[in-house]
Amino acid sequence: MFWSLSHKLMPDESVLEDSTKRDGRGVKPSYSVFLTNKRVIFRFDGLGSTMAQSFFYPEITAAEPSQRMFITYLRLQTSSKEYFLHIPEPDYWAPKIFEYKNIALSSTPVMPPLSNPNVRRKKQDLIDMLNSLKQHGILTADEYEQKKKLVDALQL
Repeated sequence: MFWSLSHKLMPDESVLEDSTKRDGRGVKPSYSVFLTNKRVIFRFDGLGSTMAQSFFYPEITAAEPSQRMFITYLRLQTSSKEYFLHIPEPDYWAPKIFEYKNIALSSTPVMPPLSNPNVRRKKQDLIDMLNSLKQHGILTADEYEQKKKLVDALQL
C-alpha cells in the first residue's frame, strides 16, 4: 500500500473499471474505486482532495463488505493491516476486486526464483581472485580446481 497525491497510472497500466461511472445513490462515499490491470486504487473524494491510496493485487488477502454503525464499508485485509473504506456499493466491489486480482495474477508470467544477485557477485569475485592467483603462479592448476569447487559449494 502506498499513498500518493494523485492516481497517476504506471507504465502499461490501464483502468478497467471505476466507481465514478456507476450510478451512486444514498450517502456520498468518501472514496472512489478504480480497478486497473495491476492494482486497486481508492481515491479520497472529500474537500477537493486528490489523495489516493492503492494496493497491488498480490498484497490483498481479503475484501468483503462490513456493516458498522448503519453504514456498509469495504473491509480490505492485507498481510500487515486491515482497512475499512467507505466506498460506493461495497457489496459490488468486494467480489470485483478478487475477480480482477485473479485475472492480473493469472496473466503475470511466472518467473523461476533466481538466486540472490549479491551471492552470485560474491562468488564471482572469489573466482576472479582465484584466477588472479593462478595467473601469477601462486596456485597450481590442481589447487585452483580444488578451491573453485569449494567456492561453488559455499552457501553465502
